[in-house]
Amino acid sequence: MQKTKQLPHYYAKPTWENNIGYLVDSRGNRLPGITSILETTKPKTEKQHLINWQKKVGKTQANQIYQTARKRGILIHKQIQNYLQNKPISCPSSIETYWDKILPFLENIHKIKLLEGQVFHYYEGYSGRVDCVASFYNIPCVIEFKSANRIKPLADEPLQLAAYCGAINRQYGLRLNNALLIVTTPQEAIATWFEPDEVMKYWHQWQKRVGDFWQLQGVA
Repeated sequence: MQKTKQLPHYYAKPTWENNIGYLVDSRGNRLPGITSILETTKPKTEKQHLINWQKKVGKTQANQIYQTARKRGILIHKQIQNYLQNKPISCPSSIETYWDKILPFLENIHKIKLLEGQVFHYYEGYSGRVDCVASFYNIPCVIEFKSANRIKPLADEPLQLAAYCGAINRQYGLRLNNALLIVTTPQEAIATWFEPDEVMKYWHQWQKRVGDFWQLQGVA
């Protein structure tokens, strides 16, 4: 990893209430997480699609699929973090095919400023854990890593990235306008680049989702 001035890490304690994840900062302020906001404010059609899928495969099988994906994601994220920090790499066999596909993209990530950092946007009212702030082909950006069994159409990922950009810029006084999503599967890895105008478009959509969330919580 190149010697680059690192952004400071902020303390955050995770907590849950009514199936909503929150981060609590060092002063005791509690803000809902980006993922929970997106899940809570999903359109009814998307929620029904998930319910139908759970009924189709069964609750036990659906939970097993979720847990397998979660464990895989944790392993891959740890592997990526070690690689970007120039730490020793010992790839578990369960994620080897995923790792082989994503590695060529990681080789073009440099000037890492933040890895697995907690962010708070007190004005908009949300928090999150960003995967990476670095440069991709020498362009500063926010980077999100995902793993899946297959490549799927984009859903809430662009809003998630826009939310990270907004929080990072607010928290650190930066002007990050680009974002990158890298999804790896056993067959391939795909990188989706978001230009500043796209990030701004999704930022406005994200602001609406945050507003919808707080309305659902009874906060005007």
